[in-house]
Amino acid sequence: MKWTLLLLALALSAKAQSPAAKAPAKDEASASKSVDPKLHADAIKLVEVSGAKQRIQDNFASLLDEAQKMMMDRCPRCTPEFGKEWRRRFQERTNIDDHLDVYARVYEKYFTDAEINELIGLQKQAPAGASLSPALTEKLTSIMPSVLADSVGECSKLGAKLGGEIAGEIEREHPEYLKPSPDEAKH
Repeated sequence: MKWTLLLLALALSAKAQSPAAKAPAKDEASASKSVDPKLHADAIKLVEVSGAKQRIQDNFASLLDEAQKMMMDRCPRCTPEFGKEWRRRFQERTNIDDHLDVYARVYEKYFTDAEINELIGLQKQAPAGASLSPALTEKLTSIMPSVLADSVGECSKLGAKLGGEIAGEIEREHPEYLKPSPDEAKH
């Protein structure tokens, strides 16, 4: 069962221009600081053995195409030069490790260390016919929508934050990359 492939494929389909990220609530921030170091290390190991980094790298260009198109669709004043500059900066400043960290934090939130180690074992044994315990199979079935939603949502927030920062920079640095607004065009 390649559940991580499904998880990562859906997470990678997250668009870079979704609602902007807000600061984590005080409870979320303190909860993330109290994570068991072994659980955290094993969650990172699960991300590594799942091949997530390579899949992100393999799909990044097409995801960037989608994000640029979406940004341009939402910005009727943006010229093609704006879009090219936005894409260049977004590509340059995207840190894939930030997305991998999202996956690790989501795994920490939903799985115990023993469950993560079982998933690591499955990744290492596949495709040799390894299978999950019935309890973990049942748990995956029930929580997968939440795992996917958290992964996609958090990765989208990362992209939205970076995309918004870049758009603001370009607007300030290159006002010539924007078409006049309808009000400006009348004058």
